Amino acid sequence: MRKTVSLLLIASLLFSHAVYAEDKGTEWEQRSDRAEKWSFEDLPRHLGNDLKETFWNGWHLLALAGGAGIIAGVHEADPDIQEAFQPERPMGKTFDDIMKFGAHPLVLGGASLLALGISKLAHADKAAVTAGTMIEALVLTEVLTIGLQFATHRERPDGSNSRSFPSGHTSGAFALAAVTEVLYGPWFGVPAFALASLVGISRIDSNKHVATDVLAGALLGTLIGIGTAKFHKKEFSNFFLVPTVGESSASLSLVHIF
Repeated sequence: MRKTVSLLLIASLLFSHAVYAEDKGTEWEQRSDRAEKWSFEDLPRHLGNDLKETFWNGWHLLALAGGAGIIAGVHEADPDIQEAFQPERPMGKTFDDIMKFGAHPLVLGGASLLALGISKLAHADKAAVTAGTMIEALVLTEVLTIGLQFATHRERPDGSNSRSFPSGHTSGAFALAAVTEVLYGPWFGVPAFALASLVGISRIDSNKHVATDVLAGALLGTLIGIGTAKFHKKEFSNFFLVPTVGESSASLSLVHIF
């Protein structure tokens, strides 16, 4: 059982970072000198550009095709993976409930809105753009997720409804992880992806989704998160997080290059 969970966690991390790494060295090196401040007035235009950056991109389309192939291949193993988690539920009901409510799309969206409001009041433009980027990524991810759920009409393994594919909790969590990775790098991105992977595993453990639901959510959320953050990354072109490690301490410094 532990081996199954570990393999799923590692696979999710590697899969998400593979998608990120394929695209990182191409268009992201280009920066605009005009920085944008996030506001609701710009939301419609931003969403259009987010979709363009997500799906009008060769690397992303390649990742989408490759991911679809992986999902199709794993489909046959769905019953075996589910059997490894049920009925024992090794992660535990408490863990699953924390992930269920803490990573609910409405909770993630509410937290992002709260962060945006606080950032605006504090005139923290960088934090406001980060929160705004997360909101956009969540909006696009959940709209597409819900659309796919109604289109595929796949029944959940517990039989509660027919909105199983893909996992909305997983897609939202991976979208935010991808935004974090792109804007702040692996020091924050890797833990974010690890947490998102645990969200996905909890959805299998709670018998709400099968493995391919989770993988599809991870793929969709990662691609949209990358595309959305890519559009906004120019805001951070002169800021870098630099880790500093001493003999008895470690710290992160925010460096601005003029």
